[in-house]
Parts: sequence; C-alpha cells; structure tokens
Amino acid sequence: MRKTIIATAILLGTTLSMPAHAQFNKLRALAGGSSEAAAPAAAAPDAAAQEALVQRFVASQSHSMQAQEAFARAFGLAEEVQLLEAERLALSSGSVNTDALQKSISVSERVQSALDARQAQQPELGEEARGHYAQGLMALLLSLNEARQLSADASSFAAGMKNLNAMQLATLGRKLGAGIWLAKESPGYVRNLYGNGKSAVTFARASKIAVPKDADSFLDMI
Repeated sequence: MRKTIIATAILLGTTLSMPAHAQFNKLRALAGGSSEAAAPAAAAPDAAAQEALVQRFVASQSHSMQAQEAFARAFGLAEEVQLLEAERLALSSGSVNTDALQKSISVSERVQSALDARQAQQPELGEEARGHYAQGLMALLLSLNEARQLSADASSFAAGMKNLNAMQLATLGRKLGAGIWLAKESPGYVRNLYGNGKSAVTFARASKIAVPKDADSFLDMI
C-alpha cells in the first residue's frame, strides 16, 4: 500500500511543458517573440482550416513570384517575367486547388533555375536593374515572413488530421486534398525559399545592391 502511494505521488509530481521600413518594420515586428505554454490538442481540420492554409500559401507564393519577377527583370529574362506574370494572375483568381498549387511551384522552380544560372555569371547590373533587384529582395523577405506562418499553420493542420477517425478520413480526405498536400509540402517549400533568400542577399552584397536592414537576422529566424 505504501509503495502504491509513493508511486502515485511520483506520477502526479511529473509535469510537462512545451515551448510552445514601411514594409520591413512590419516584418521585424512579426518576426520575433516566443512563449512557453502547454500546447492544446490540435483541432480536427475542416474546410475553413484548409482555406486559411491555402490563402497563407498564396500570400507567400505571390510575394515569392513577385520577387522572382523583379530579379528576372534585373537580369533581362523576358520569358521568365511573362511566365511569372501569368502565374501570379492565375494564383490570385480565387479558384485554387491542388493542381493550381503544384503548377505555381513548378513554374517558380523553373524560373529559379534560370535566375540561379544568370546569377552564377555574376553579371554587372545597371542602375535600373539594381533597383529591380532591390525591390525583389523586399518582396522575398515578405514571402519568407508569410512562410513562417505557413509552416506553423501546416503543422497544426497535419496534427489535426491525426485526430480524425477512419470514417472521418474517408469522408473529409477528398474534400481536404489541398490542405493535406500543403501540410506535406510546406517544409520543403519553406526550405527552398530560405535558400533562395540567402542566395539573393549574398548576390546583392557582392553587387553592392542595398540590402534591407536586419535581413540576415530575419533570415536566421526562419
């Protein structure tokens, strides 16, 4: 009896805790901060949660393609500019499904390959081109800020999926296809975006193009 009381006291005594400039000033305000709190159980995702996740991705990807478009203009890549203009328009149409999400990433990756190849040549940019590149840096950092939130939202969505029983999965799985896809693909998307940001800042500094203040510290938070 005494051993049982002692064991119960030890069990009850165990606790768990879980760490839970105009535009750039906004980034700095959103980028910091952390808190320690017990993590609540993730809610089972629904259509509203999926829509919120999709819109978060659209916000990040739109800024990312805006950045790529500015970089492409700086490098004189006219075909890539046209591709991005068309894809940004399609993504903002309001009708976004899994195919549309995949296509936007495919176009973005194709353009990024062209940007990387041109950047590796270390071209000397004129004043106008340097201005385009500087604008692209700002848009890219805004994209990264949205991506931070996307990562958190995708994690919550994925955790919520684990709370669905077999019948709910069968019923909702088809309706939540875009959310499920984003929850799976978001970590890789954010990693690629982070790498592109680092590369863009490195090129800008080598080319003596103005880099937003605290860009490095912001990138380190991603």
